[in-house]
Amino acid sequence: MSVELRKSRCSFLPCVYDTSVFGRKCQCSSETLNRHSSHHNYPLHPLWSCSEDRMMLCWILISLFVGFLKAQENPEVIYAQVGGNVILPRENIKGDVYVNWYRGKDINITISRNPQSGIQRAKEMKTHADLLPDFSLKISPVQESDFEIWRCEQHVLSSTYKKTYKLYHVTIPKVPAVIAGDSLSLECKMDSSPVKPSVTWIPPENSDCHQSNHSREKIKVKDVSRCHSGVWTCMLEYGSKKKYYTNATTTVSVIDLSASPDTIYTSSSKVNIPCSLSSKIPWSILNETGLSGGSWSFTPLSDPKSTHSLLSLSVGSVVRWNKTQGKDSPVKAEGRELKDHVLSINLPVSEKIRGVYTCSLTFSTKTLSRKVQVEVLNVSSSGGSRVYEGQSVNLTCSLGHQLTSDLEVKWNCSSCSIFFGLNLHQSTLSIPEVKVEHSGKLTCELWKKGEKLTSAVLSLKIEKAPVDIWLCVAISSGVVVFILLVVVTIICIRRHRQMMMYRRRKIKYCCCKNPQQNQKGFYKT
Repeated sequence: MSVELRKSRCSFLPCVYDTSVFGRKCQCSSETLNRHSSHHNYPLHPLWSCSEDRMMLCWILISLFVGFLKAQENPEVIYAQVGGNVILPRENIKGDVYVNWYRGKDINITISRNPQSGIQRAKEMKTHADLLPDFSLKISPVQESDFEIWRCEQHVLSSTYKKTYKLYHVTIPKVPAVIAGDSLSLECKMDSSPVKPSVTWIPPENSDCHQSNHSREKIKVKDVSRCHSGVWTCMLEYGSKKKYYTNATTTVSVIDLSASPDTIYTSSSKVNIPCSLSSKIPWSILNETGLSGGSWSFTPLSDPKSTHSLLSLSVGSVVRWNKTQGKDSPVKAEGRELKDHVLSINLPVSEKIRGVYTCSLTFSTKTLSRKVQVEVLNVSSSGGSRVYEGQSVNLTCSLGHQLTSDLEVKWNCSSCSIFFGLNLHQSTLSIPEVKVEHSGKLTCELWKKGEKLTSAVLSLKIEKAPVDIWLCVAISSGVVVFILLVVVTIICIRRHRQMMMYRRRKIKYCCCKNPQQNQKGFYKT
């Protein structure tokens, strides 16, 4: 098909005279040709005699062809993040295809694939590129020098298919560590390109946290918590029919103390009181955020108004817990050097450690703290661990105070019959007379809403009373009886004497005025 265009004063009159295109030749009247020839100094070519409808059709075909050529020249837009990875897709061409990937204007092949020798790489490849199973190009990690044009050429027999791509930056400015309760600001920056991506922020996936996505380039999250700590993803969706996706990521560190149980129930020899940072943040970053110190303190359950300082945190190149408890403190905690995010302490278990423990971190703007109550389950016997046969015994299992309504005690003894006929859900069990066969390990379990919290074990040993003890009992009884007999005898003798004195007649005497006159004695006057 041949086309010739000539410019007239009024319009363009393109004419296609190939009958294979339009089915017939263009017809121009002789009057039109003569009039044009007389007006211009050159003869009108027969191609200019076409109608306006055919002229428009010609222009449409030409516009489509030019648009196709421009589309082949304009590279596809692909966004990538430095340090991330990106995939440049290959158009699916059937057959034994030869795939060549080029970098920029480089005439040397970066990486290629052919059906005979497989995948081949350039000896001095400047990027970390590889081919996927479908022969798409994967660059990982993306380097700053990779942001240029990439070309893909595919050869099947005598046909060649070309596709070009251009990498554009997507960046997320680094966010410093944020203290829990503060605000968090994130921004997804993109290089200007012929396309306008849609942005979606995807928050971290943390347990027990339900968060929604954000569809803006800039977002601000208020009152952050441990749920916002982790990897945030900026997802870009772009291209015709939104067929391309790019994920840019950034890590956000939220400084907070991990959630801890409100109450710890224990009966073992040692108890670990938990306290730790919610994420593994280096101490250097904490110092940069304004960390000035920390502490552990103890408040006894028996005296809620009294608080004892146990440990204080010294910060710097070496971070450690230092002792601060006084001599009168019922709890003795050991200082140690901290090398990770764990701030917990270990204490020997006794009834004295019952109370509320507070772990605190102090920053220049606020203080973070967590409280844990420690309850110690204790089981004891009124006669101690060794009891003699025939004695009465009281078994007690308690936390040192009245149990709340949601707590339940269960007694258990797998190898003894001491609990026969007793209510095993009481804190105190009274056994009127123990026997040797009642010996064994008694277990007291503490339950809450069907969950076992802790248990304490008492080894009860019941023995027969030895002979020497019975001898002592007999001698003691004899001495007591002898003393009682002596006392009774003395009492009887004294009472007898008193009776005799009472019955004896009293002798009366009289006085004489002149006793010398009567030498025979005194007589009654």
